[in-house]
Amino acid sequence: MNHKGTIVHFDFDPDSESFAYDPYPAYAWLRTNAPVYHWEKRDTLLLSRLEDLRTFLTHEQLSTDIADWEHHPGGQLFEQPGFEAWGSIIATSLFQLPPADHARVRKLASVALTPRAVRAMEGAVRATVERTLDDLIANGDEVVNIRDFTETIPLTVICDLFGVPSQMRAGFREFGLAAIRSVQPNLDPAVLSEIANGFTQGKVLLEQLIEARRTDPNPPADLLTRLIEARDEAHRLSTAELMSLIFALITAGSDTTVHGTCYAVFTLLRHPQALAELQADRSLLRSTIEETLRWDSFGKIGLFRYALSDFELAGVPVRKGQAVSGLMGAALRDPNGYADPDRFDIHRENVANLTFGLGRHFCLGANLARTEMMKAIEILLIERFPHATLAGEPVIDHHNPIMRPIDNLPVRLGADQGKAKA
Repeated sequence: MNHKGTIVHFDFDPDSESFAYDPYPAYAWLRTNAPVYHWEKRDTLLLSRLEDLRTFLTHEQLSTDIADWEHHPGGQLFEQPGFEAWGSIIATSLFQLPPADHARVRKLASVALTPRAVRAMEGAVRATVERTLDDLIANGDEVVNIRDFTETIPLTVICDLFGVPSQMRAGFREFGLAAIRSVQPNLDPAVLSEIANGFTQGKVLLEQLIEARRTDPNPPADLLTRLIEARDEAHRLSTAELMSLIFALITAGSDTTVHGTCYAVFTLLRHPQALAELQADRSLLRSTIEETLRWDSFGKIGLFRYALSDFELAGVPVRKGQAVSGLMGAALRDPNGYADPDRFDIHRENVANLTFGLGRHFCLGANLARTEMMKAIEILLIERFPHATLAGEPVIDHHNPIMRPIDNLPVRLGADQGKAKA
Protein backbone atom coordinates (compact mmCIF):
# COMPACT_ATOMS: atom_id res chain seq x y z
CA MET A 1 0.00 0.00 0.00
CA ASN A 2 1.04 3.58 -0.46
CA HIS A 3 0.39 6.37 2.03
CA LYS A 4 -3.15 6.74 0.64
CA GLY A 5 -3.94 3.09 1.24
CA THR A 6 -3.76 2.13 -2.45
CA ILE A 7 -2.31 -1.28 -3.32
CA VAL A 8 1.15 -0.91 -4.83
CA HIS A 9 2.78 -3.74 -6.77
CA PHE A 10 6.53 -3.67 -6.22
CA ASP A 11 9.05 -6.48 -6.36
CA PHE A 12 10.46 -6.02 -2.86
CA ASP A 13 12.95 -8.83 -2.32
CA PRO A 14 15.23 -8.17 0.67
CA ASP A 15 16.52 -11.74 0.47
CA SER A 16 18.11 -11.12 -2.92
CA GLU A 17 21.85 -10.74 -3.28
CA SER A 18 21.49 -7.44 -5.11
CA PHE A 19 19.45 -5.94 -2.26
CA ALA A 20 22.01 -7.01 0.35
CA TYR A 21 24.81 -5.26 -1.51
CA ASP A 22 22.85 -2.13 -2.43
CA PRO A 23 19.37 -1.69 -0.92
CA TYR A 24 19.29 2.07 -1.47
CA PRO A 25 17.50 2.18 -4.86
CA ALA A 26 14.69 0.07 -3.37
CA TYR A 27 14.60 2.23 -0.25
CA ALA A 28 14.35 5.39 -2.36
CA TRP A 29 11.46 3.91 -4.37
CA LEU A 30 9.61 2.97 -1.19
CA ARG A 31 10.07 6.40 0.39
CA THR A 32 8.65 8.06 -2.72
CA ASN A 33 5.95 5.63 -3.80
CA ALA A 34 4.94 3.51 -0.81
CA PRO A 35 6.25 4.90 2.50
CA VAL A 36 3.97 2.43 4.31
CA TYR A 37 4.37 -0.76 2.31
CA HIS A 38 2.58 -4.06 2.94
CA TRP A 39 5.16 -6.79 2.52
CA GLU A 40 2.92 -9.74 1.76
CA LYS A 41 5.57 -12.43 2.22
CA ARG A 42 5.86 -11.61 5.94
CA ASP A 43 2.49 -9.87 6.33
CA THR A 44 4.39 -6.89 7.73
CA LEU A 45 4.00 -3.16 7.22
CA LEU A 46 7.32 -1.51 6.32
CA LEU A 47 8.03 2.16 7.05
CA SER A 48 10.70 4.01 5.08
CA ARG A 49 10.39 7.72 5.97
CA LEU A 50 12.23 9.32 8.88
CA GLU A 51 9.09 11.03 10.18
CA ASP A 52 7.16 7.74 10.23
CA LEU A 53 10.06 5.92 11.87
CA ARG A 54 10.00 8.45 14.72
CA THR A 55 6.27 7.83 15.15
CA PHE A 56 6.83 4.08 15.02
CA LEU A 57 9.49 4.16 17.74
CA THR A 58 7.31 6.11 20.17
CA HIS A 59 3.79 4.90 19.32
CA GLU A 60 1.91 3.69 22.40
CA GLN A 61 -0.06 1.13 20.37
CA LEU A 62 3.05 -0.60 19.03
CA SER A 63 4.56 -3.16 21.38
CA THR A 64 8.10 -4.52 21.54
CA ASP A 65 6.73 -7.74 23.07
CA ILE A 66 6.84 -10.50 20.46
CA ALA A 67 4.03 -12.23 22.38
CA ASP A 68 1.72 -9.55 20.90
CA TRP A 69 2.46 -10.78 17.38
CA GLU A 70 -0.65 -12.39 15.87
CA HIS A 71 1.37 -15.39 14.66
CA HIS A 72 3.29 -15.95 17.89
CA PRO A 73 2.80 -19.49 19.26
CA GLY A 74 1.95 -17.96 22.63
CA GLY A 75 2.56 -19.22 26.14
CA GLN A 76 2.54 -22.83 25.02
CA LEU A 77 5.99 -22.31 23.47
CA PHE A 78 7.56 -21.73 26.90
CA GLU A 79 5.56 -24.57 28.44
CA GLN A 80 7.38 -27.12 26.31
CA PRO A 81 10.16 -29.13 28.00
CA GLY A 82 13.47 -27.32 27.60
CA PHE A 83 11.92 -23.91 26.93
CA GLU A 84 11.32 -22.86 30.56
CA ALA A 85 14.57 -20.92 30.97
CA TRP A 86 13.92 -18.87 27.85
CA GLY A 87 10.41 -18.08 29.07
CA SER A 88 11.53 -17.02 32.55
CA ILE A 89 14.18 -14.60 31.25
CA ILE A 90 11.83 -13.14 28.64
CA ALA A 91 9.08 -12.68 31.25
CA THR A 92 11.11 -10.03 33.10
CA SER A 93 12.86 -8.52 30.08
CA LEU A 94 12.56 -4.84 29.22
CA PHE A 95 10.71 -5.90 26.07
CA GLN A 96 7.84 -7.38 28.09
CA LEU A 97 7.63 -5.53 31.41
CA PRO A 98 4.58 -3.32 31.98
CA PRO A 99 5.35 0.43 31.86
CA ALA A 100 5.71 0.96 35.63
CA ASP A 101 8.12 -1.96 36.11
CA HIS A 102 9.93 -1.08 32.89
CA ALA A 103 10.57 2.44 34.20
CA ARG A 104 11.76 1.17 37.60
CA VAL A 105 14.18 -1.43 36.21
CA ARG A 106 15.48 0.90 33.52
CA LYS A 107 16.07 3.67 36.07
CA LEU A 108 18.07 1.35 38.32
CA ALA A 109 20.10 -0.08 35.44
CA SER A 110 20.77 3.29 33.83
CA VAL A 111 22.76 4.38 36.88
CA ALA A 112 25.42 1.84 35.92
CA LEU A 113 25.38 2.86 32.25
CA THR A 114 25.44 6.66 32.33
CA PRO A 115 27.94 8.45 30.05
CA ARG A 116 30.11 9.04 33.12
CA ALA A 117 29.96 5.37 34.14
CA VAL A 118 30.79 4.23 30.62
CA ARG A 119 33.73 6.67 30.45
CA ALA A 120 35.10 4.86 33.50
CA MET A 121 34.92 1.63 31.47
CA GLU A 122 36.97 2.99 28.57
CA GLY A 123 40.20 1.50 29.89
CA ALA A 124 38.64 -1.96 30.05
CA VAL A 125 37.12 -1.58 26.58
CA ARG A 126 40.48 -0.42 25.19
CA ALA A 127 42.24 -3.43 26.73
CA THR A 128 39.70 -5.80 25.17
CA VAL A 129 40.03 -4.20 21.74
CA GLU A 130 43.85 -4.30 21.94
CA ARG A 131 43.83 -7.94 22.98
CA THR A 132 41.34 -8.86 20.26
CA LEU A 133 43.44 -7.12 17.62
CA ASP A 134 46.61 -8.82 18.87
CA ASP A 135 44.87 -12.20 18.54
CA LEU A 136 43.74 -11.31 15.01
CA ILE A 137 47.27 -10.58 13.78
CA ALA A 138 49.01 -13.31 15.79
CA ASN A 139 49.42 -15.57 12.74
CA GLY A 140 51.14 -12.83 10.76
CA ASP A 141 48.62 -12.94 7.92
CA GLU A 142 48.99 -10.11 5.43
CA VAL A 143 45.22 -9.99 4.86
CA VAL A 144 42.70 -10.45 7.68
CA ASN A 145 38.92 -10.67 7.91
CA ILE A 146 37.82 -7.66 9.95
CA ARG A 147 34.59 -9.47 10.88
CA ASP A 148 36.74 -11.79 13.03
CA PHE A 149 37.87 -8.68 14.89
CA THR A 150 34.50 -6.97 15.32
CA GLU A 151 32.59 -10.14 16.20
CA THR A 152 34.73 -10.86 19.22
CA ILE A 153 34.60 -7.43 20.83
CA PRO A 154 31.08 -6.96 22.31
CA LEU A 155 30.60 -10.30 24.05
CA THR A 156 34.19 -10.19 25.29
CA VAL A 157 33.64 -6.67 26.62
CA ILE A 158 30.45 -7.77 28.38
CA CYS A 159 32.24 -10.79 29.84
CA ASP A 160 35.04 -8.52 31.05
CA LEU A 161 32.69 -5.89 32.47
CA PHE A 162 30.59 -8.50 34.26
CA GLY A 163 33.62 -10.40 35.51
CA VAL A 164 32.65 -13.67 33.82
CA PRO A 165 35.30 -16.30 34.71
CA SER A 166 37.23 -17.84 31.83
CA GLN A 167 35.66 -21.28 32.37
CA MET A 168 32.18 -19.78 31.86
CA ARG A 169 32.90 -17.76 28.74
CA ALA A 170 32.19 -20.39 26.10
CA GLY A 171 28.78 -21.07 27.63
CA PHE A 172 28.14 -17.36 28.06
CA ARG A 173 28.89 -16.81 24.38
CA GLU A 174 26.35 -19.50 23.44
CA PHE A 175 23.78 -17.72 25.59
CA GLY A 176 24.69 -14.42 23.93
CA LEU A 177 24.15 -15.83 20.45
CA ALA A 178 20.83 -17.37 21.54
CA ALA A 179 19.75 -14.05 23.05
CA ILE A 180 20.45 -12.20 19.81
CA ARG A 181 18.50 -14.75 17.75
CA SER A 182 15.56 -14.79 20.17
CA VAL A 183 14.33 -11.28 19.34
CA GLN A 184 13.92 -12.09 15.64
CA PRO A 185 10.47 -13.39 14.57
CA ASN A 186 10.93 -17.06 13.79
CA LEU A 187 8.68 -20.12 13.70
CA ASP A 188 11.26 -22.75 12.65
CA PRO A 189 11.11 -25.50 15.34
CA ALA A 190 14.80 -26.38 14.92
CA VAL A 191 15.89 -22.76 15.39
CA LEU A 192 13.58 -22.32 18.38
CA SER A 193 15.06 -25.45 19.98
CA GLU A 194 18.62 -24.18 19.49
CA ILE A 195 17.67 -20.86 21.07
CA ALA A 196 16.03 -22.63 24.01
CA ASN A 197 19.17 -24.71 24.64
CA GLY A 198 21.27 -21.55 24.74
CA PHE A 199 18.92 -20.00 27.30
CA THR A 200 18.94 -23.14 29.45
CA GLN A 201 22.73 -23.12 29.68
CA GLY A 202 22.87 -19.36 30.06
CA LYS A 203 20.36 -19.23 32.92
CA VAL A 204 22.44 -21.65 34.98
CA LEU A 205 25.63 -19.67 34.32
CA LEU A 206 24.00 -16.35 35.17
CA GLU A 207 22.49 -17.65 38.40
CA GLN A 208 25.90 -18.96 39.47
CA LEU A 209 27.63 -15.71 38.51
CA ILE A 210 25.11 -13.46 40.31
CA GLU A 211 24.99 -15.60 43.46
CA ALA A 212 28.79 -15.70 43.68
CA ARG A 213 28.94 -11.93 43.36
CA ARG A 214 26.17 -11.31 45.92
CA THR A 215 28.02 -13.39 48.52
CA ASP A 216 31.50 -12.04 47.75
CA PRO A 217 32.66 -9.98 50.77
CA ASN A 218 35.01 -7.97 48.54
CA PRO A 219 33.33 -7.81 45.13
CA PRO A 220 35.21 -6.22 42.23
CA ALA A 221 34.04 -2.75 41.23
CA ASP A 222 32.70 -3.86 37.86
CA LEU A 223 29.41 -3.42 36.00
CA LEU A 224 27.73 -6.44 37.57
CA THR A 225 28.55 -5.23 41.07
CA ARG A 226 27.16 -1.78 40.25
CA LEU A 227 23.94 -3.30 38.98
CA ILE A 228 23.61 -5.51 42.06
CA GLU A 229 24.17 -2.54 44.36
CA ALA A 230 21.88 -0.18 42.42
CA ARG A 231 19.03 0.90 44.68
CA ASP A 232 15.92 3.03 44.32
CA GLU A 233 14.35 3.72 47.70
CA ALA A 234 13.71 0.20 49.02
CA HIS A 235 14.13 -1.55 45.70
CA ARG A 236 17.04 -3.47 44.26
CA LEU A 237 17.15 -5.53 41.12
CA SER A 238 16.12 -9.15 41.63
CA THR A 239 18.17 -12.02 40.24
CA ALA A 240 15.57 -12.49 37.50
CA GLU A 241 15.74 -8.80 36.60
CA LEU A 242 19.54 -8.88 36.55
CA MET A 243 19.50 -11.84 34.17
CA SER A 244 17.04 -10.06 31.92
CA LEU A 245 19.17 -6.91 31.92
CA ILE A 246 22.22 -8.88 30.84
CA PHE A 247 20.02 -10.38 28.11
CA ALA A 248 18.97 -6.85 27.08
CA LEU A 249 22.55 -5.56 26.99
CA ILE A 250 23.64 -8.47 24.82
CA THR A 251 20.77 -8.17 22.35
CA ALA A 252 20.78 -4.37 22.23
CA GLY A 253 24.47 -3.62 21.93
CA SER A 254 26.15 -6.61 20.36
CA ASP A 255 24.71 -6.39 16.86
CA THR A 256 25.50 -2.70 16.59
CA THR A 257 29.11 -3.19 17.65
CA VAL A 258 29.72 -6.26 15.48
CA HIS A 259 28.08 -5.09 12.28
CA GLY A 260 28.25 -1.33 12.79
CA THR A 261 32.02 -1.46 13.31
CA CYS A 262 32.51 -3.75 10.33
CA TYR A 263 30.57 -1.37 8.10
CA ALA A 264 32.42 1.60 9.61
CA VAL A 265 35.78 0.09 8.59
CA PHE A 266 34.43 -0.71 5.12
CA THR A 267 33.03 2.80 4.69
CA LEU A 268 36.16 4.59 5.90
CA LEU A 269 38.46 2.52 3.70
CA ARG A 270 36.24 3.49 0.74
CA HIS A 271 36.58 7.15 1.70
CA PRO A 272 40.34 7.68 2.23
CA GLN A 273 40.02 11.47 2.42
CA ALA A 274 37.55 11.20 5.30
CA LEU A 275 39.79 8.64 7.00
CA ALA A 276 42.80 10.96 6.65
CA GLU A 277 40.80 13.80 8.22
CA LEU A 278 39.80 11.53 11.11
CA GLN A 279 43.39 10.38 11.62
CA ALA A 280 44.46 14.02 11.81
CA ASP A 281 41.71 14.99 14.25
CA ARG A 282 40.42 12.41 16.73
CA SER A 283 37.75 14.82 17.94
CA LEU A 284 35.87 13.68 14.82
CA LEU A 285 35.53 10.12 16.15
CA ARG A 286 32.03 10.57 17.56
CA SER A 287 30.61 12.28 14.47
CA THR A 288 32.35 9.70 12.28
CA ILE A 289 30.69 6.80 14.08
CA GLU A 290 27.29 8.50 13.87
CA GLU A 291 27.74 9.14 10.16
CA THR A 292 28.90 5.60 9.36
CA LEU A 293 25.83 4.22 11.15
CA ARG A 294 23.62 6.60 9.18
CA TRP A 295 25.20 6.34 5.74
CA ASP A 296 25.27 2.55 5.39
CA SER A 297 22.99 0.82 7.87
CA PHE A 298 23.60 -2.89 8.47
CA GLY A 299 19.89 -3.34 9.18
CA LYS A 300 17.64 -4.76 6.50
CA ILE A 301 14.30 -5.63 8.09
CA GLY A 302 14.35 -4.90 11.77
CA LEU A 303 12.89 -3.04 14.69
CA PHE A 304 9.76 -5.19 14.75
CA ARG A 305 6.80 -3.91 16.75
CA TYR A 306 3.36 -5.45 17.12
CA ALA A 307 0.03 -3.61 17.08
CA LEU A 308 -1.94 -3.65 20.34
CA SER A 309 -5.12 -2.47 18.62
CA ASP A 310 -6.52 -1.44 15.26
CA PHE A 311 -5.35 2.03 14.25
CA GLU A 312 -3.97 4.04 11.33
CA LEU A 313 -0.32 4.85 10.68
CA ALA A 314 0.44 7.53 8.09
CA GLY A 315 -3.04 6.95 6.65
CA VAL A 316 -2.69 3.17 6.36
CA PRO A 317 -4.80 0.76 8.50
CA VAL A 318 -2.91 -1.39 11.01
CA ARG A 319 -4.74 -4.34 12.55
CA LYS A 320 -4.28 -5.67 16.05
CA GLY A 321 -1.41 -8.19 16.22
CA GLN A 322 0.09 -7.16 12.89
CA ALA A 323 3.86 -6.78 12.64
CA VAL A 324 5.27 -3.39 11.71
CA SER A 325 8.91 -2.74 10.91
CA GLY A 326 10.99 0.38 10.46
CA LEU A 327 13.46 0.32 7.58
CA MET A 328 16.30 2.13 9.31
CA GLY A 329 18.52 2.24 6.23
CA ALA A 330 15.75 3.92 4.23
CA ALA A 331 14.85 6.45 6.93
CA LEU A 332 18.47 7.47 7.50
CA ARG A 333 18.77 8.43 3.81
CA ASP A 334 15.52 10.43 3.82
CA PRO A 335 16.12 13.78 2.05
CA ASN A 336 13.47 15.33 4.29
CA GLY A 337 15.67 14.58 7.27
CA TYR A 338 19.19 15.13 5.94
CA ALA A 339 20.81 17.51 3.49
CA ASP A 340 22.38 15.60 0.59
CA PRO A 341 21.67 12.27 2.37
CA ASP A 342 23.58 10.06 -0.07
CA ARG A 343 26.84 11.89 0.65
CA PHE A 344 29.16 10.50 3.36
CA ASP A 345 30.22 13.43 5.54
CA ILE A 346 32.01 12.94 8.87
CA HIS A 347 31.60 16.66 9.56
CA ARG A 348 27.81 16.38 9.49
CA GLU A 349 26.45 18.02 12.64
CA ASN A 350 23.58 16.90 14.88
CA VAL A 351 22.92 13.68 13.00
CA ALA A 352 19.41 12.51 13.87
CA ASN A 353 20.62 8.95 14.23
CA LEU A 354 17.85 6.59 15.33
CA THR A 355 20.03 3.46 15.21
CA PHE A 356 19.72 3.10 18.98
CA GLY A 357 16.01 3.82 19.05
CA LEU A 358 13.97 6.59 20.60
CA GLY A 359 11.75 7.15 23.62
CA ARG A 360 11.38 4.75 26.53
CA HIS A 361 12.89 1.89 24.52
CA PHE A 362 16.04 3.82 23.62
CA CYS A 363 18.89 1.30 23.74
CA LEU A 364 20.17 0.93 27.29
CA GLY A 365 23.60 -0.06 25.99
CA ALA A 366 23.94 2.80 23.48
CA ASN A 367 26.73 4.58 25.36
CA LEU A 368 28.67 1.33 25.70
CA ALA A 369 28.15 0.35 22.05
CA ARG A 370 29.33 3.76 20.85
CA THR A 371 32.40 3.52 23.09
CA GLU A 372 33.23 0.06 21.72
CA MET A 373 32.90 1.29 18.14
CA MET A 374 34.99 4.41 18.72
CA LYS A 375 37.76 2.47 20.47
CA ALA A 376 37.79 -0.17 17.74
CA ILE A 377 38.16 2.42 14.96
CA GLU A 378 40.64 4.52 16.92
CA ILE A 379 42.93 1.60 17.71
CA LEU A 380 42.62 -0.20 14.37
CA LEU A 381 42.71 2.64 11.83
CA ILE A 382 44.41 5.49 13.69
CA GLU A 383 46.90 4.02 16.15
CA ARG A 384 47.88 0.60 14.88
CA PHE A 385 47.18 0.32 11.15
CA PRO A 386 46.67 3.79 9.63
CA HIS A 387 47.73 2.51 6.18
CA ALA A 388 45.18 -0.33 6.02
CA THR A 389 43.47 -0.86 2.65
CA LEU A 390 40.70 -3.03 1.30
CA ALA A 391 42.04 -6.29 -0.11
CA GLY A 392 38.87 -7.21 -1.98
CA GLU A 393 35.11 -6.85 -1.98
CA PRO A 394 33.15 -7.81 1.15
CA VAL A 395 30.99 -10.90 1.33
CA ILE A 396 27.53 -9.94 2.58
CA ASP A 397 25.07 -12.56 3.83
CA HIS A 398 21.90 -11.99 1.82
CA HIS A 399 20.10 -14.90 3.50
CA ASN A 400 19.91 -13.17 6.90
CA PRO A 401 16.23 -12.22 7.39
CA ILE A 402 16.72 -8.86 9.14
CA MET A 403 20.30 -7.70 8.55
CA ARG A 404 22.97 -7.24 5.88
CA PRO A 405 25.90 -8.63 7.88
CA ILE A 406 29.35 -8.57 6.33
CA ASP A 407 30.66 -12.11 6.74
CA ASN A 408 34.06 -11.36 5.27
CA LEU A 409 35.77 -7.98 4.96
CA PRO A 410 39.29 -8.64 3.64
CA VAL A 411 41.68 -5.91 4.72
CA ARG A 412 45.42 -5.60 4.12
CA LEU A 413 46.64 -4.06 7.36
CA GLY A 414 50.16 -3.00 6.43
CA ALA A 415 52.81 -2.33 9.05
CA ASP A 416 51.75 -2.20 12.69
CA GLN A 417 52.56 1.31 13.91
CA GLY A 418 52.21 0.26 17.54
CA LYS A 419 50.11 1.94 20.18
CA ALA A 420 49.88 5.69 19.90
CA LYS A 421 50.73 7.71 22.97
CA ALA A 422 47.81 9.32 24.73
